[in-house]
Amino acid sequence: MAWSALAAALWGGLYVVSQLAFGNHLPPATLSLARLVIGVVALLAAMRAWPKLREARVAWLGGILALTLVTQATGTYLSGAATGSLLTLMTPVFVALLAPVVLHEKTRGTQWLGIALGVAGAAIVIGPAGAGSFLGDLLLVLSSLTWAAFTVFGGALVRARGALPVIAAAASWAVPFMVVAAAVEVALGARPSVNLAGAAEILYLGLGATALGWWAWYRGVEGAPAAAVAVPFLLQPVVGVGLSALFLGAHLSLAFALGSALVAAGMVVASRGTA
Repeated sequence: MAWSALAAALWGGLYVVSQLAFGNHLPPATLSLARLVIGVVALLAAMRAWPKLREARVAWLGGILALTLVTQATGTYLSGAATGSLLTLMTPVFVALLAPVVLHEKTRGTQWLGIALGVAGAAIVIGPAGAGSFLGDLLLVLSSLTWAAFTVFGGALVRARGALPVIAAAASWAVPFMVVAAAVEVALGARPSVNLAGAAEILYLGLGATALGWWAWYRGVEGAPAAAVAVPFLLQPVVGVGLSALFLGAHLSLAFALGSALVAAGMVVASRGTA
């Protein structure tokens, strides 16, 4: 679970940084394309080789990945960072539901209990997310489902070939899909521009949240049942709130401590279900 915990930590500032990038004149699909291209370049550099791209199932994973990026970014743009962090907590639940069907991995009672504790704790950490757009909320829930599908449908492949070649190939396939999405966005009137702050935000999203985060996530899937691997995803809002306190002066309340403890307890309980 350490690899997926690393991924969740890297994603801790994802929604806040995305929100800042929107304010720096980077619309959702364009921002997603920019972070994806940087992520793909970094993954290919780490591989020092071109990944195998001709298989239909790899292309399928790339399409799911692109759909996740579009729904996540657009949902966050419409509903805000807090709502984005809250609604994407459905990912471990969707993974636990899909894993028995796709990977034939039984989601045990201890894993369900761990997921329940973690979701409760993460929701306490975030607190009331405020009113978001109905469409934005719907897109964020859809992004949770598509990321869960990406996790589960890619599980057998990463266990056979390794996390790096699979994520590099899937991310490469996602690029043409994202080019189409960004082109549609521009055709509808978006006028992207990049300042220094926006460039820094793209680099964080591309190198940390995308290349390293996606690779670490699939490294976790390589070595453990998908439902157990998904539980550390719930660290994401905990890290996000902690970073806000560290860098933005946000106040850490008793609710943060209680919620963080529940997330940690959920991880411990879920990990016991992997034996």
